[in-house]
Amino acid sequence: MNKLMLAVSLGLLSQAAMAEMAPIPQQSGFSGFGLLGGSYSNVNSNVVVGPKEESSRRLDSLSSHTGSDGGKADINLDLRYTFADTRTQLFLGNLIQDAVRLDFTQQFGVRQQIGNKGIISGAFVFSGIPGEAWEDPYAVGTERQTTDRKSNGMRLGWDGIWGSQFSANYTVRKIEIEDERSGASLSLSPAEQALLDRNGNMQSIDLAYNLVGPQGSVLSPMISYSRNDADGKASSYDRTAFQLTYALQQAQYSLVTNFFAGQVEYDAVNPVFGRTVKADEWGVNANFFWHNLWSVKPLSAVFSASYGNSDANVDFFDTELSRISAGLMYRF
Repeated sequence: MNKLMLAVSLGLLSQAAMAEMAPIPQQSGFSGFGLLGGSYSNVNSNVVVGPKEESSRRLDSLSSHTGSDGGKADINLDLRYTFADTRTQLFLGNLIQDAVRLDFTQQFGVRQQIGNKGIISGAFVFSGIPGEAWEDPYAVGTERQTTDRKSNGMRLGWDGIWGSQFSANYTVRKIEIEDERSGASLSLSPAEQALLDRNGNMQSIDLAYNLVGPQGSVLSPMISYSRNDADGKASSYDRTAFQLTYALQQAQYSLVTNFFAGQVEYDAVNPVFGRTVKADEWGVNANFFWHNLWSVKPLSAVFSASYGNSDANVDFFDTELSRISAGLMYRF
């Protein structure tokens, strides 16, 4: 369960999402934004590698919990080039759906306006910087080791479907754990250990609608479904989620808030605990942007706070994440 907390990731990704759904500019050239700042996170989880992995390496037992907290620098870049005559735009940046900022998945692709029928997009999804996962999350009484987690695939999107306020996205990715050793430290049979294999393929689809309100406000409900077909059936799952986003755009400031709720249900009995894992997830997030900082029109100050929680029927998988951040954003 290392991808549960979508709501926590929304702090940095709100502006990326807004940029992705924005109209293609009328003039050719580069556009985008860069963000530089810092964040402090607290991660209470046996399965998510926290900001200070050394403090969460050791589990005393399968009934105990561990976690870590710490700060880090945040760098985010969204780069675009527009061909105005053909209404085409190339883009490179962070993938907005990624559940946790511990996964540095990027996307490189193209957006194409099709008259008044909306904007279609296609992108190659890749791990610019591999994320981290535990080689064996179930190892107890010893120092757990981390390994790289990579994801590569493709993404298709359609914003403003047939001139409406609907948008849809489909993503498929191959997940690779470089040194997958889940359950290797326990007295499991080879067949039981194979049930825990986290490598595999993930597909997700989401549908959103923008309700445009007065004075620069937008309310956007979104439903999503994800299917993780892991090599191990006890690591395969279905995930359904609902997200509600409220955005307010003013000359001096902007506000973006998010609420997220979802459910995860795994396919098979986890051989470590003798139960099929299920979890309820929820999270909240608030982002505040103060524009025209120091009278520099493209410069904004950014402040974010997020909280996410996953409550599983097996306590080992319970996860709680919180995060605060601040930074400077420059649009161009």
